[in-house]
Amino acid sequence: MSKGFHKGLKLMFLFLIYDVQVDWAYGKETCSNLFFAGEIPTLEGEFGHGTVLCNTAYAVMDSPVTKGPIWSAEYIVEENLEVAARTKREGYFYPDARLPAGYRGELADWKHSGWDRGHLSPSGDFAGLAAQQESYALSNVVPQAPGLNRGAWEGIEAAVRGLANAEGELYVVTGVLFSHERASVGPDRVMIPSGMWKAVYDPIAEGAAVYVCANTNLPDCKIVSLDVLYRWAGVDVFPSLALSIKQHIMPMPAIEESPYAASVRTEQSRANGFNWNNRHVKEVLRLLQKALGR
Repeated sequence: MSKGFHKGLKLMFLFLIYDVQVDWAYGKETCSNLFFAGEIPTLEGEFGHGTVLCNTAYAVMDSPVTKGPIWSAEYIVEENLEVAARTKREGYFYPDARLPAGYRGELADWKHSGWDRGHLSPSGDFAGLAAQQESYALSNVVPQAPGLNRGAWEGIEAAVRGLANAEGELYVVTGVLFSHERASVGPDRVMIPSGMWKAVYDPIAEGAAVYVCANTNLPDCKIVSLDVLYRWAGVDVFPSLALSIKQHIMPMPAIEESPYAASVRTEQSRANGFNWNNRHVKEVLRLLQKALGR
C-alpha cells in the first residue's frame, strides 16, 4: 500500500477520535437519586429558569441567560471515590449538544480569554472514564480565575472528597454567584461569575455548610450556612432540610493547599527573599510556638 493511503487512514482515524471527543454519548433521562430527598434546588430571580440535564454521576441546571451552569448536584459515596482515585484524570471539553446553539457555551468562547474552564462538578469525583468525560461538557463549566481554579477551589474539592471518604456519603451542590456588574467572555457572551460556592449536606452527621469564594486570582474564601447562601443568592439547595440545619454551620475540613498554590507561595517567598521551608525559619517558629505554650 502507498504512503498516501496510510496517511489517509491516519487522518481518518484522527478525525474519528475528534468526533468521539465532541459528540460523546452522555446523559440519562432521570436523576432524582442525586438530590437529597429527590428534590432539586430551587432558585429565585432571573436565573431560576433553566434546563436541568441529568448525567451518570451529576445533574446540572444551565441558564439561557448566562450560557452556562447555575448549579450542579452530586451524591458522593466512598466506594465511587475509591474507583475515581484509581482512574486516570483525562478528558476533552466539548459543547453540550442537548442545549441549542446560541444558548450554550462553545469552545471558542474560552479562546484567549485568560479564564480557566472551571468544573462545577469536578472530574476527580467520578468513577470511570465515561462518567469523568461527562463532566467535561461545557454545560458543567464556567469562566473561573486561574488562581482560584488551580488553588483554593482545588483545595475545596479535595477537602470535600476527604469528608466523603470519612463519612461514607455526602450530598453536594455547587453553584455560582453574579454581581450587578455583569462581564462575559467569547462571541456567545458566556457570563463570568463573581463568586462560586459548594454546599455540603452530611446525612450521617445531619449537618450542612457552604464554602464560598470570590472568583479572583487572590480569592477570599469563607464558610457560611445554607441560610446565608439563600440570603445571598436566593438558592435553596436542599429544600427538605429543617431550618435549624440550614441556619447552623457544620464544622468543615480546612481547605487543602493544591500543588499549584504551594508552588506559587514558594515562588513568592523566594522572590521576597523569604522561605517558610528554610531550616532557620522553622526553628524560630518552633521556639515561638513553645513560648506561646502551643
